[in-house]
Amino acid sequence: MQTSTTIRRKSSRLTAATVAVTAAAALLASAIPANAQTGTSWRNAEHAAAVVEKATGTADVASSAAAPGAPLTRTVTTSGGRAVTVTAPDTATGTLKAATDTGASLGLTLPGAKDVEGVKAGVGTVVYPDAAPRTDVAVQSTTDGGARTLVTLKDAKAPTSQRFKLDLPAGVKAVGNGEGGYDLIRQTQGGEPVLVVGSIDAPWAKDANGKKVSTAYRLDGNSLIQTIETNETTAFPVVADPTVSYGWNVYYRFSKAEVKKYASKVKYAAGGAALCGFLGVPAAAVACGVIAGGTLSHFQGVWSSAATYNKCVEVKIGYTGIYGGAKNYKC
Repeated sequence: MQTSTTIRRKSSRLTAATVAVTAAAALLASAIPANAQTGTSWRNAEHAAAVVEKATGTADVASSAAAPGAPLTRTVTTSGGRAVTVTAPDTATGTLKAATDTGASLGLTLPGAKDVEGVKAGVGTVVYPDAAPRTDVAVQSTTDGGARTLVTLKDAKAPTSQRFKLDLPAGVKAVGNGEGGYDLIRQTQGGEPVLVVGSIDAPWAKDANGKKVSTAYRLDGNSLIQTIETNETTAFPVVADPTVSYGWNVYYRFSKAEVKKYASKVKYAAGGAALCGFLGVPAAAVACGVIAGGTLSHFQGVWSSAATYNKCVEVKIGYTGIYGGAKNYKC
């Protein structure tokens, strides 16, 4: 069974299956020390990469021109325009890091039990063969500027609980997003808006036949614990994925009182531009003007539902003014 963790640049959420990170625009560089692999050890690395890439696919794996076993470095530019550098650790007990061009950084420590050196194999996967009992660990850089951490359970005796230590910037905390993952948030001065700086996606796991395997996360202090539920019908190996993304979006959150206050104005707004003034969202100056048609109808429906069922509303706006959607949530 294999599990994986993905690191991505994302508006401002951090998500994980085993562990993961995401963001908006990214400069991605994954560095792994050279490790001249030959003979049996190299075949083991290639096999480990093949198992992982079968589970993840390779469409979003940032390929590398580096020779097998050579340092792995690549740059990925995403739509947001912000640079994020992702660095894979030298060994399976090290920390996968994502740093923005502003100097802020996130880290996720791999669950290896031994200092197995990482080596590039397959399309672009860095593998740490036999990093833990009956377990391989791997890291992939993705074309959207993120990274995945993957754990492969080789057989039924492999540990089904994996621990990833989170290294978050000062003032940032992981908060459950109601979808099985976590948002990495920083509260701005004055309480609003909430700035989401990353996300850990909901975890996933697949067995050797591509069948979904039940898996979930929980927080234990500053560690993310991923549990994979295998049974007598599970086909090994199993791969599990935590995905972490690092990015910068602003999430404007409106209280129940604010939702009710503006409900009639939102309901009858003829276009997105009309929303900017009364919602008082300065960063949405560009975005409001392009909210129209089905998008505007969806926005109005979200707001109306929140008002009816006494919920709050969250609106996502990128720093470039791009409207990223809206949702209601219990508060």
